[in-house]
Amino acid sequence: MEAIYTYQSFNRDKSIDELYYNTLREENYLENLKFELQFIKNLLDRPIFKVRTMNLYEKLAVFKNEINAVNKISNSLLDELNANAGKIKRKIEFEDVDYDDAFKSEYDDIELKVFNLKTKIFNLKFRLFQYLEGVIIN
Repeated sequence: MEAIYTYQSFNRDKSIDELYYNTLREENYLENLKFELQFIKNLLDRPIFKVRTMNLYEKLAVFKNEINAVNKISNSLLDELNANAGKIKRKIEFEDVDYDDAFKSEYDDIELKVFNLKTKIFNLKFRLFQYLEGVIIN
């Protein structure tokens, strides 16, 4: 199942405080995602699968590789979000509530990356859970 949503930015009219809040919310999401993906990887290493499932270990290896790739993207994006949150916080501290087009564009770029990552994670989890439903011991 592929998500059919496309990214749209609605940041033009948002306050700097709202952008900061959204950035912190996305950071929190990515931090929680680390634990969720680690749990799934641990689950894939447990002996909970039906015996004689064709290509089980190969398919599990593919899922583990996808999880590792998503983790890598997530960590990189988390660094970008942290840096962006710092910029926004400095603007708030100096009461520089105006932000220019370059700032908006940078924020939108990061927000698009988060959107794409969330879509990728949703699709990965959907495929993984669908597969696991058929191979986990009842």
